[in-house]
Amino acid sequence: MHDYQAPPGLLTDRVILVTGSGDGIGRAAAKALAAHGATVVLAGRTLSKLEKVYDEIEANGDPQPALV
Repeated sequence: MHDYQAPPGLLTDRVILVTGSGDGIGRAAAKALAAHGATVVLAGRTLSKLEKVYDEIEANGDPQPALV
């Protein structure tokens, strides 16, 4: 089996909407997408959870996300 590692910046200049990004799989997906250069749009029901994910993405030095 091959061990694929996505190159840094793979998703640079991409904007990706992630629903349910306050926790669980959505949170993990948003952080992973941002780590690969995407600008993520965080969508969810609980603003405080979205703000926490937003802060984590910014603290990691990834592109600034947006909140919906």
